Amino acid sequence: MWKEAFSALALDGLERRDRTGLINAISGIRTAFLAISGKDGNWNAGVFTNVTHVGANPASMSILFRPDNGNRHTYTNYKTFKRITLVALPEKEMQRLHDCSASYDASVFEWEHLNGTCTDLSGWTHPIPTTALWAVELEWSEGFTLKNNCLYTVGLVKNVGLSHALVRSDRTLHFEMPPLLALGLQHYFTPKSVGHLPFPEVKSTLNDI
Repeated sequence: MWKEAFSALALDGLERRDRTGLINAISGIRTAFLAISGKDGNWNAGVFTNVTHVGANPASMSILFRPDNGNRHTYTNYKTFKRITLVALPEKEMQRLHDCSASYDASVFEWEHLNGTCTDLSGWTHPIPTTALWAVELEWSEGFTLKNNCLYTVGLVKNVGLSHALVRSDRTLHFEMPPLLALGLQHYFTPKSVGHLPFPEVKSTLNDI
C-alpha cells in the first residue's frame, strides 16, 4: 500500500534536515502566517505555520515555537510585551514571506528590510503589511514548555481585520484572493474551495449518505 514507510527507529536514522522536512510535512498543509512582534517601533517578523484555533469563548489561538536558543526574537517579544499579530498574505508575497524566516539580527524588522510596506492602524499594536488578507492580534494568556523544549503558547484574540479579498458569509470566510499555505518548511500552496457543506447530522442508514 505504501510507497515508503518509516518506523520510529528509521525516522531517527534519517539525516536531520530530511527528518525535519518529513515530520513538518506530515502534519498537513497550514496557513503560513507572518508574525509581527515587538514594541515602540522595534519590530520583528517571522513565518509561523503551527497556529491553531483553541477556543471561541473566549476567542483564542495557539502558536507553537521551536525551542528557545536565545535567538527567538518573536517568542521573546511575545512573552515580554504580551502582544503578537498574525498576518495572512497572498501568493504574490511568497518570496518575501519566506525570506522573513532567515536569522536576522533582533534590530531588523524583516518585512520592511525586504522592501515590504506596512501601515499603522488605530487600535492595533503592530504595523500591518499593506497586502494583508487578514490579521489577528493576540494577547499572551499562557505558555508551556513541552518535553521536547518546544514552547506552546495561547493568546486571546484582541483584534481581527479582514481585507476586501475576503467575504464573510455562511458563518465562515470565502476567499476572493486565496492565502498562502505551507507544507513543511519550504513548499507553498494556495487553496481552492471544493464546497461548503451544512453542519453534519447523524445518518440513520448508509442509504442516507
